[in-house]
Amino acid sequence: MTQPAMAADQPPVAPSSGPLPGAPGKTAAEENFPVGSWLLPAALRPLVARFYRVVRMADDIADSPRLAPSEKRARLAAIDRALAGETPVAPGCEAAADLCRSLAERGVPITHARDLLRAFATDAVKRRYADWDDLLGYCRYSANPVGRFLLDLHGEGDAGHEASDALCTALQILNHLQDCKDDYEALDRVYLPLSFFADAGAEIAALGAPAADARLHRVLDRTLDGVDELVAAARPLAGRIRHPGMRREAAVIVAIAERLALRLREHDPLAERVVLSRAGTAAAALRGLWRTLRRETEPMAGVHALTRARVRRSGTSFYWAMRLLPRPRRQAMFAVYAFCREVDDIADEPGTPAYKRRALAAWRAEIDAVYAGRPSRAIGRALAEAVAHHGVRREDFDAILDGVAMDAEDSLVAPSMAQLDLYCARVAGAVGLLSVRIFGCADGRADGFALALGQALQLTNILRDLAEDAARGRLYVPAEALAAAGIAPGPPARVIAEPAFAEACKALAALAERRFAEAAASLAAMPPADRARLRPATVMMAVYARLLARMMRRGWRRLDRPADLGRAEKVLIALRHAAF
Repeated sequence: MTQPAMAADQPPVAPSSGPLPGAPGKTAAEENFPVGSWLLPAALRPLVARFYRVVRMADDIADSPRLAPSEKRARLAAIDRALAGETPVAPGCEAAADLCRSLAERGVPITHARDLLRAFATDAVKRRYADWDDLLGYCRYSANPVGRFLLDLHGEGDAGHEASDALCTALQILNHLQDCKDDYEALDRVYLPLSFFADAGAEIAALGAPAADARLHRVLDRTLDGVDELVAAARPLAGRIRHPGMRREAAVIVAIAERLALRLREHDPLAERVVLSRAGTAAAALRGLWRTLRRETEPMAGVHALTRARVRRSGTSFYWAMRLLPRPRRQAMFAVYAFCREVDDIADEPGTPAYKRRALAAWRAEIDAVYAGRPSRAIGRALAEAVAHHGVRREDFDAILDGVAMDAEDSLVAPSMAQLDLYCARVAGAVGLLSVRIFGCADGRADGFALALGQALQLTNILRDLAEDAARGRLYVPAEALAAAGIAPGPPARVIAEPAFAEACKALAALAERRFAEAAASLAAMPPADRARLRPATVMMAVYARLLARMMRRGWRRLDRPADLGRAEKVLIALRHAAF
């Protein structure tokens, strides 16, 4: 079965009138993945290298700033004819004709190489991608054929095609992120979805700036969220490959993609070239090889890795408390927290109101799918597992989304005490209600404990993040507390600068103290078995109670320096509760 690389919907081009000069581009050593590594059979490596050389030559033609689009397409058409076995072979296309013969001898279809040329022909004329699906459609031809070629070369069949496609697409988009500034400035190409720019209120011209601003960072991070989903879908690939060397190679490349995605989150691709160091690549390779030894390639492995990474990346104190749980309960808690972090970011990160409404509506639809047994997202699949094993309730997810919507749509400013209670019950109390079910508590008093502790934790967060919230146009200190301190309503930045504002904060801190006391009393009344199951929540109570006490000692005069506990202090608290 063959498929012409130059699709029928593309205009015809004239044959190239001359040789195809090799425009200097990337070498195999500069790619994000190993090309023909020692993990592959020695007999196949020369063929892999030959395939790479032809593809690299075609890609360099498509990327050449010196050639007009018509000339690029003419030269690519000449390579395509050579790959199809047509004669005479145009000057400069001998390597493509040789590849055609070599693949035919091994019974490997030439379709994969020709599909790649279809993508390069698109590059010659297309410079923008409307949305995520449009970008994935491009990667269907620009990246996925590489994985399928390697699978066919090893006689693997089609069992690994879906996971391989996900991996190749992830690698392609990671490369787009690395090169987003150069692609825009040198070629006027933007491989990031235009819809992401519109949703974040970002300008495409921001790609030419020395550094990414907050709105462009939202575009980059949202693209990386998509990459994380793809890498999670690729994680089972190694388990579907029979050939041991190819299996190890796949596991190594997945680990490299994970590490590069994380590095791109931590660094700005506009300000620097974001790549893995040799040490970073070696560490990722060892991680991939270790996974094959431990057979960590089951279908849900990537999903669990994604939720765990999402929690750890957030820097939350909850991470160390969750580590105290047995693995199945820990994975369920990671899923719940990853969901909370995801929807909270929708409200907090730059984005138009219309986008935030759509994004929250999409999560409501995903929760519908979770309870219908048809989740489509990695986090949704992890939540479906938690629903099946721990009986977590649908209404608690709805409450969380309702609470986040209060932030996304209303931008709370000095709410009434009743509104603040409702908000805390939704964004924190509902999380507690989900958690006690995952912990396995049978005592009915656990719900009261969860609601009291949830409000105490949320109030502590509010008192810690006053300046950050004010910068977003939010102020959660209730109107009653402000009025008691003699502060008139107004913009958050002005209110928190009032000399009497510290008095309003003291009143809210006193309420948080009472909620901590109520949670402690509920916990003490429970049977020892349930108290043991609630150990992670007890850790969080201890961490946040200490944080609140620290803030109360220092007061709220210097809001630009929020109080916090160091990681070592948090870990020591977790270890103490784990031991006793």
